[in-house]
Amino acid sequence: MKTLFIALTLGALAFTGISRADDKTPVKPYALQTCFISGEKLGEMGEPVVVVYEGQELKFCCGQCKKKFAADPAKYLKEYQAAAAKAAK
Repeated sequence: MKTLFIALTLGALAFTGISRADDKTPVKPYALQTCFISGEKLGEMGEPVVVVYEGQELKFCCGQCKKKFAADPAKYLKEYQAAAAKAAK
């Protein structure tokens, strides 16, 4: 059981591109008021879930949206960048 826990923990930490909280890399702040996956306003479903992926802070309305992101991060990062660019105009 302990070995399974360690393997799952290491697997979660190994998720490519997600930075640890103590990483010193500059982070681009999240530019939207909504979850870019669901469109829900952040904070309406509780505290947003925050991760940093390839130097970009990302916020999700819930753990399910974070799981969707983790399934195809490159695709969803592009979607976030497009939504952020549109919101900046």
